[in-house]
Amino acid sequence: MYGGVSIDAEAGQRELGTTPTELELVFDARDYDEFFTREYPRLVTLLTAVTGHRGVAEELAQEALIRAHQRWRRISRYDLPAAWLRRVALNLASNHRARRRTEEQMLRRLGNERHGDPAGGGDAGFWALVRRLPDRQGAAVALYYLEDRPVTEVAKILGCAEGTAKAHLHKGRATLARLLDDPEAPDGA
Repeated sequence: MYGGVSIDAEAGQRELGTTPTELELVFDARDYDEFFTREYPRLVTLLTAVTGHRGVAEELAQEALIRAHQRWRRISRYDLPAAWLRRVALNLASNHRARRRTEEQMLRRLGNERHGDPAGGGDAGFWALVRRLPDRQGAAVALYYLEDRPVTEVAKILGCAEGTAKAHLHKGRATLARLLDDPEAPDGA
């Protein structure tokens, strides 16, 4: 942010030769406030399922919403701004997961292996298995079952074709079925 306006918005205004009026900025802020209020709890729930950590989910949701705020004038015009938000949030979760895996590998090399599943609730075991799935499969399963989104929306959020989203769901369900029968089985792709 620079002077209350994101650098992206400022550059776009220079190119178009226009600047937003104060009224437009107030309207955009109200729209964003409503968007934030509606989407934040939903996003935290989705990311908690994907990451297994409510605190991490809250941080990732906030980061995704900050990115949405920085680009709000553009994003607010999308057909599904919430889909853009979920794509960003799931990408952040994927990056977090990769960093966590690397960290755990390093700790194992040092002989300090971590134990336990920090996610609470009766479904903690199931979501722990979902987190063992490849990122796209885990995200598809969480969007479909946790948020009850149709496959077409899952595809839009993941940025893939509907058939690819169906394939992610199918492979994820098949791997989960195998893991539910034998939790010690190796993860599948």
